[in-house]
Formats: sequence, structure tokens, C-alpha cells
Amino acid sequence: MIRKLLFLILVISIMGACSQQETEENPTEGKNFTLEEVETIITDQGIELDKETDLQSENVFIQELNGITPEVYNVKGHTLSVYVFSSASDREKGFQRFEENTATAEVVEHRAYQFNNILVFYISDDEKMQNRLLEALQELDAS
Repeated sequence: MIRKLLFLILVISIMGACSQQETEENPTEGKNFTLEEVETIITDQGIELDKETDLQSENVFIQELNGITPEVYNVKGHTLSVYVFSSASDREKGFQRFEENTATAEVVEHRAYQFNNILVFYISDDEKMQNRLLEALQELDAS
């Protein structure tokens, strides 16, 4: 009887540990954002978005990542690219792909923002604008 009870406790403990580990590895994905929501929250912060059209196709910040092509904008003379993936896990895979593609390249100063299903690159060393973008995207994430 004691053996069966100990065995049952052991099995329950193992199952509990496995389900807890799975939750940590696959956190619940938050709300998926649309491009329109990203554009709105950025422009609501007083940041002007102009459609960027004159970029070389070799630019690593406008490359297709896992089948997603970014929307590209000009913000005060610097490039802002916004990728909208179908899920947070797809965004993570896209960012990993970006890192693989640029691992041996000398990449210009930039900032990457990752929230839920969006990946945003701002190609500039302007810390003030980087912080404004971060605040805007955090506000979106908090909504």
C-alpha cells in the first residue's frame, strides 16, 4: 500500500514538473497587433511616418524574414521597418533569421523592438527617438 502511494506521489510530481516546464518554454502569447495599430500608436506620439521608397533591395533591414516583408518608413531621415508576423513565435523565428543573416556582417547602428507579433527596426543612433519609439510600442503592448 505504501509503495503504491509513493509511486502515485512520484508520478504526480513528475507530471506537475513537466507541465510547469512546458509553460515556461511556451509562454502564453499576448494580443497580436496589426500594422494599423503600430502606425497609430507611433503617430499618436507625434512621430511622423513617411513611406520609404528609395532603399536598396540589399538593405538587411528590409529583407523578407520567414515570408514576411516589412513596411518601411522614413522617420526624421532614418529608416524604420515594421514586420507584422502571425504570432510571437513566428516573430522570434524571424528575428533569429535576421541574426543568422547578419552574424558576419557589419551592421549599422540600429535598435530592434520586439512586442508580441511585431518586430520593429529603427536604423539610427538617435537615443531620444529610440526612447520615444520604445515608449510608444510599450504603450501599445500595455493596451
